[in-house]
Amino acid sequence: MVLSESPEKLRDIVLYYYNNGVRGFLISGGFNRDGYLPIGREFIDYLKEFKRRNQVFLSVHLGLAPRDLVDKALEVFDLIDYEVPPSHEYVRHGRGISASQEDYLKVLEYVTREYGEDRISPHIVINSPLALPHQELDVVREVSSIHNKMIILLLHAGEENLEEPRVLRVAQLSKNLFKEVSIGCMRPKKSGETIDKLVSSGYVDRVVNPGKRYIEKHRMRVIHACCSIPRQSFKLFE
Repeated sequence: MVLSESPEKLRDIVLYYYNNGVRGFLISGGFNRDGYLPIGREFIDYLKEFKRRNQVFLSVHLGLAPRDLVDKALEVFDLIDYEVPPSHEYVRHGRGISASQEDYLKVLEYVTREYGEDRISPHIVINSPLALPHQELDVVREVSSIHNKMIILLLHAGEENLEEPRVLRVAQLSKNLFKEVSIGCMRPKKSGETIDKLVSSGYVDRVVNPGKRYIEKHRMRVIHACCSIPRQSFKLFE
């Protein structure tokens, strides 16, 4: 993560990394009290001009944004990486905002309907102390009824122990409902054995930073990109 406080700073960062071979950028940052990234028009305009002149993939952590900001963002960003909370408690106490799980699902539904499945990638946090196992399974089903191309599973990285059977159940259900299942970058440090079981069981298709040991064991194809990049964009990163 590199801090960019102004369009001029963003320009310097993007140009530096692009000139050093980087072809993908994920724009993220702090959310406001309404739960979304208040990215300004000047940032969007710069990125739009940069993308017009260069072959690059742009994605964003936008959060629970209003429709006008979603529409503006999708003028330039190829993909919205989008977290769908596993429970109402997760929204209220984990995110600290007065919204509901249904509000998040409505944004997912809007983008999928108006722009297509390739423009938004749903992420679900599992193993969180702010959600029950059955709630995680329920939200996986709800998301799949809206968008079933790919799901990104994030393993809660708190101090609590990783409940492996719980993770395996969610991954197994996800594999049955989605065309692809990916394990994202948020997960506990000591999750290697669980990741190994997920891959061995055939429950996941992608793993971010699996470690050299597991790459060799499972003969994984390595793509230097984020977890949610559509397959048709792999050529940019190989």
